[in-house]
Amino acid sequence: MRTPNLFIIGAQKSGTTYLANVLARHPDVFFCSPKEPLFFSKPEIDQSRYERYLETNFADARDEKWVGEGSTTYLQWPRALKNLKSFIPDTPKIIVCMRHPTEKAVSFYIHNWRRGRYARDIRIGDTAAMPVSLSSTKTSCYASSLTRWLDAYPREAFCFLKFDQLRDDPAGFVRKATAFLEIPERETVLRKTVNAGFSLTWRGDSLVIDDPDAPPEGRPEFTRTELEDIHALMQEDIAETERLTGLDLDEWRKFPAFAATDRQSVETATFPMNR
Repeated sequence: MRTPNLFIIGAQKSGTTYLANVLARHPDVFFCSPKEPLFFSKPEIDQSRYERYLETNFADARDEKWVGEGSTTYLQWPRALKNLKSFIPDTPKIIVCMRHPTEKAVSFYIHNWRRGRYARDIRIGDTAAMPVSLSSTKTSCYASSLTRWLDAYPREAFCFLKFDQLRDDPAGFVRKATAFLEIPERETVLRKTVNAGFSLTWRGDSLVIDDPDAPPEGRPEFTRTELEDIHALMQEDIAETERLTGLDLDEWRKFPAFAATDRQSVETATFPMNR
């Protein structure tokens, strides 16, 4: 039975589903389906559960160089790192996709709202006191989680990717991942919609969902003031994340535009894909 040696550990709403879809089509990669088994985030796992996890998700893996999964809770959920190290003794390859924190906070809030996880009177700022699984602000800060993972594994085990590049240069985004994994680039290109979300628009000083497919009941809105407050709170974390990853995060220091008709501003949308 093959064991995973490649993990896309996060972050949520940052292009991980797109990347997993691309890698799953590569002959040198076996990627489990569903993409997110979430096994190492669970409490009270043991050897028998681990063996079922392998059998359920990786039984069809053969001689591919990389055997992967993409549970985006692993980066920030407290128990995931300890559990993974307990059952995967060798150092895996770890890919971390990240997104402009203020933009991600809105996307994460909408993700949970559409699944009915917030009471109608809960605004985005109110989630700050919630656990990371529901907190738009906690899940949009990366530095403390990155520090834990970088303390646990050597720096060369990691590849850090920005959602910004996926929007602007998807081929370059994928190329960085394949170079990290030392596998050939793909030559043909296709277009595929992956995990598309709701479009947003500004109505006065409020950011709102502008999509006829969105549920009409209790649609959230975000005032510019509350989003600017969140953006200000992110600045220290952005600086530390930049230091830890070596990425240029100057664009993250700017307040995002939340493009009016751009579904990409909410979640991954349609991109050319190497295959």
